[in-house]
Amino acid sequence: MSITLIEHLRDELIQSGAAENTPEFCRCWLGRSEGYIRTLRYHQINPSVETLAVCSNKLGYYADWLRASDSAEHQTWVDRFVHLKSLCDEAIAHQAEAVWRAPKRMSV
Repeated sequence: MSITLIEHLRDELIQSGAAENTPEFCRCWLGRSEGYIRTLRYHQINPSVETLAVCSNKLGYYADWLRASDSAEHQTWVDRFVHLKSLCDEAIAHQAEAVWRAPKRMSV
């Protein structure tokens, strides 16, 4: 999955008010330094599975936590967080499959 996923996650979380800006998103939602997205762009690399897993886990945690609320706004956040979590999980699955399908890694 390309950097566009991370940028999409960032934009959605900033728009929802769950993150204030890119540096905060990188630190608080990805567990990375505030320049993580710049580094990905500069080196033209994809986000790591670990980074995606951290973000997915946090999105799931807050979706579960907000699910108990009666607030309509919180339920909107739950829906958004669940959707974003599924995007992270799909990217993780895609990267994992690429590893086990790689002939050199999986040969006997």
